[in-house]
Amino acid sequence: MRTLLIAAILAAALHAAPPENVPFRRAAAWIAASESGLCSASIKVEGKPSKLVHCLTPQDGLLLFVVADLTGDLTLINEARDALAAELGKLPPTAWTAALSAQDGLHVLSDPSGDPAATVTAIRTARTTGAAGLLEAMEPASRLATSVLAKSKVRIAVLHITDSNIYDYREDYTNPVINYSDSRDLSRRFPDALIRERTAKLANSLAGYDAPVFVVHLAYLRDRLNEAYQLGLRQATEATGGSAVFCRSQAEIPSAISGAVARILAHHAIDFAIPKDLPRQFTIELAAPGLSPEYRSRFSAR
Repeated sequence: MRTLLIAAILAAALHAAPPENVPFRRAAAWIAASESGLCSASIKVEGKPSKLVHCLTPQDGLLLFVVADLTGDLTLINEARDALAAELGKLPPTAWTAALSAQDGLHVLSDPSGDPAATVTAIRTARTTGAAGLLEAMEPASRLATSVLAKSKVRIAVLHITDSNIYDYREDYTNPVINYSDSRDLSRRFPDALIRERTAKLANSLAGYDAPVFVVHLAYLRDRLNEAYQLGLRQATEATGGSAVFCRSQAEIPSAISGAVARILAHHAIDFAIPKDLPRQFTIELAAPGLSPEYRSRFSAR
């Protein structure tokens, strides 16, 4: 995935020094556009005061990884491409973008660039055949983003654009093993158990990384297994401080992509020192006088 190359390109281009040499984690946080002062917040980790190592505001640099997982209806795909082109074309000069594909494993389509046209071109020309790859790509994408985050003082986010259907994966998530000799086997009554288990593991894994993750799904699907899948995707993104949006019609695609990009642009990145001997799961508290920040509060150790 050329992780080191991407980090080197970004650091050199933005003249970005790495954060202070102390162990830290990052929380995405939001306040109203009319407010300021979040960088003066106090932080507690597991109820104990911690140090704010660094704070990046919506005016600071951003690297956005756009991950395409598109193998379905070309009408919806082209709508998403056009909407993405429009939104990336409005990004400020401090924002860089890179394009990746989730098909057959996560791989880079275009390196980080201050020219959004390169990302748009890469997404427009990416192939739209093969199996769905979102579930397999989300953790590697977050790992890549976090590795860059550790080397550069820049805000980082991941945006997955997908039309994935749980029935379209190479691995069969729709067929839990049923023990036919055991009449009490719950797989008979809960065919979505395997999907829930897989997405719960994904959410727990993503909680170990620090870049907020967003998903725009181009087609909300109403059958039981896809509803379980979509719920799992929502929970996985929320574990990172991000969110998932599911479009119920073609007309909703532009606003969904616009909303995700706006949310990404508006986030603060709060780097806080982490003490030794933290539990596997831990929480933080962010307090800023006069503000009511929305922020990621739960983390898993890496």
